[in-house]
Amino acid sequence: MATYTFQSEATGKVVEKSFPMAEAPPIGSLIEIDGDMYRRLVDIPQLSADIENRTHGYPYVSKSLPRNMEGAKTNKQGQPIVTSRWHERELQSRHNLNRD
Repeated sequence: MATYTFQSEATGKVVEKSFPMAEAPPIGSLIEIDGDMYRRLVDIPQLSADIENRTHGYPYVSKSLPRNMEGAKTNKQGQPIVTSRWHERELQSRHNLNRD
């Protein structure tokens, strides 16, 4: 069995759930977990020397992502609060953004 990452549509909470690889929901699909709807996120397990990892941990307020992005909580200025590397990659993927 493999572990996959899901994010609550209502609260933004990120959870992991195990499925046999042949039965795993497609990336971006919705499933019900404990009565709430969760969307499967892109899993990126490898580590890298990203600037975010070297300069600060998660969560952090992104100064490079667009303000008021759907799928992210924001601070008072509308800057997205990124909760994990997977959340950051999912936001970039959802909004067709590329890394610098």
